[in-house]
Amino acid sequence: MPTHVTVSISMTEEAPSSAAPETTAVRLVSCLPASWTVVPVAMTTRSATLSLTTPDDTRAPAVLETLDTALSAPAFTGWIRG
Repeated sequence: MPTHVTVSISMTEEAPSSAAPETTAVRLVSCLPASWTVVPVAMTTRSATLSLTTPDDTRAPAVLETLDTALSAPAFTGWIRG
């Protein structure tokens, strides 16, 4: 069965003033494996919630590790999972 994970990313005080959750979510999706399906669930002025569906062999801890790795890139300065 596929793995379903709902995650939120949130802006910290280190985020640039021009940072927007919608743009950040799109950039994050572009860093994820092409086999994953991503659906936006909710957006606020400081956060985005996404529903991720991964292939059968991908488990939730691996999904979170992939997200954290992507968010550690300089392009995501000021954004955290949670």
